Amino acid sequence: MAKILIIYDSESDRKFTSTAVPYVKEGVESVSGMEIRVKHVDEAETEDVFWADGIAIGCPTHLGGVSWKMKKWWDDRTPDIWFKTDGKFAVPFTSAGSLGGGGELACMAMSVMMMNMGYFVFGITDYVAKKESLHYGAVVAGEPRAEHAKEACRRAGRRLAEWVGYYMEGRKDLHPLEAKYTRFWELAD
Repeated sequence: MAKILIIYDSESDRKFTSTAVPYVKEGVESVSGMEIRVKHVDEAETEDVFWADGIAIGCPTHLGGVSWKMKKWWDDRTPDIWFKTDGKFAVPFTSAGSLGGGGELACMAMSVMMMNMGYFVFGITDYVAKKESLHYGAVVAGEPRAEHAKEACRRAGRRLAEWVGYYMEGRKDLHPLEAKYTRFWELAD
């Protein structure tokens, strides 16, 4: 059984990033054979990282970057994790104060962190609505209320589970190009 960790930070009274987590989890659960752990960064342990074949990493967008708690968590554990996570998969998600508020930059910053740890971080070519894509990860403005925002979070989780299942378990049916769900290519215009 493939193992997926959703590790997230969610701050402030609104806790917008935590409201995206159930949709990321739904996406993972849409692929059979996945075992899931959901951990707030305050509760996560180094063992959770070793346990997981793939990680969905999420945090609020802070000035176009990663929240200090998420960055500190990885910084503090780098000596223990370094060289021990090569070949695992990661996908980022974030909640920004607004569209254009740096969410894609935060996803890129999380991606760079994960690449430094040896993770395969992947782009997602799907559109979830007209002119709504998640090429660099799932970015939502505030709480994901609109269906396309919820679907972006689901798609990030699903794609993570597909890649983990495809590469870690040899499940050829999970390659994204074999997907039986709507890919929304026609919505790119």
